[in-house]
Amino acid sequence: MRIDFAQLDARLKQRVEPVYLLYGDEPLQLVEAADAIRRSCRRHGYEERQIFSVLPGFDWKELAAETDALPLFASRRLLDIRVPEGKVGHEGARVLSRYAEAPASDTVLLLILENAPAAVAKARWFQQLERRGIAVQTRALHGREFLAWLERRARSVGLHLEQDALQLLAMRTEGNLLAAAQEIDKLHVLYGAAVIDARRLARAVADSARFDVFDLTEAILLGQVQRCDRVLAGLAAEGVAPAVVIWAITRELRLLLTLLDDRRRGIPLSESCRRLRLWERRRRQLERALQRLKPADLHRAVRLAAQIDARIKGQQEGEVWPGLRDLCLGLASGTDLVDWYEKVG
Repeated sequence: MRIDFAQLDARLKQRVEPVYLLYGDEPLQLVEAADAIRRSCRRHGYEERQIFSVLPGFDWKELAAETDALPLFASRRLLDIRVPEGKVGHEGARVLSRYAEAPASDTVLLLILENAPAAVAKARWFQQLERRGIAVQTRALHGREFLAWLERRARSVGLHLEQDALQLLAMRTEGNLLAAAQEIDKLHVLYGAAVIDARRLARAVADSARFDVFDLTEAILLGQVQRCDRVLAGLAAEGVAPAVVIWAITRELRLLLTLLDDRRRGIPLSESCRRLRLWERRRRQLERALQRLKPADLHRAVRLAAQIDARIKGQQEGEVWPGLRDLCLGLASGTDLVDWYEKVG
């Protein structure tokens, strides 16, 4: 059965299907659909998860052998297969077709076809798998569809966007769901559950600020200590909310930890960046940071960021901007992170 992305949540509340096919050209929907399926599987007791990344040289016999094997300790399992180029080739088609003929018991197969052409849905193996479960096609949204998506997304975090704000956000993000989602997250950090008019929105996403939080995170990733200090001081002087600053830093920390986890599983950085839709400039920045920072440093930084967030919310005593400065300069320099964390923690 083929459904739209918007229908997936309702289907997942009904039951878990033995096969899920995700394909299309909208990266945020692909990521969120896959995450929703994984959460549903965990809720239904599919505790074992095996990940396969179909990179050049991938041996489909490994997947075939795994589908023939019984789950460990008779547990339910999720076979999470990621195909960055959206093409499975002749051998992949043969293995997947064979699987569709006799799916493994107590197993969910999740196949994520990134950048796949629409014609993939006409392939014999695809149609065989689709008959065993659900295919979700993601696609770009335009016009009224995009406006409706923005409204639902904002409502999901407790925001109400007035019509003028909705139109302004649509104009600024131009159908880019990932950019729009980030702006909505930023609005939620700034205002919480609130009504947002065009003035508030313009203030939050203003293009005219001398510095923005992305200048800061770029300086942190590149290890530019003096620039980092200068940009942070500029943000404080311009009255940028510290909640937005800590949100941006935490976002980068989580991304770096995701890349480290991928590296531990043997996934190259280039492949991780392609999957996460990170362009070459971002890849170089992240690579510089990963060369400088150890996993332990990043975990300490996450804990400190949580402390600063508690200070911002009034849940913990302590100064906010000095804490932010220690966090930013510690990450940018990559030195004395242990002493710095123990000093302020």
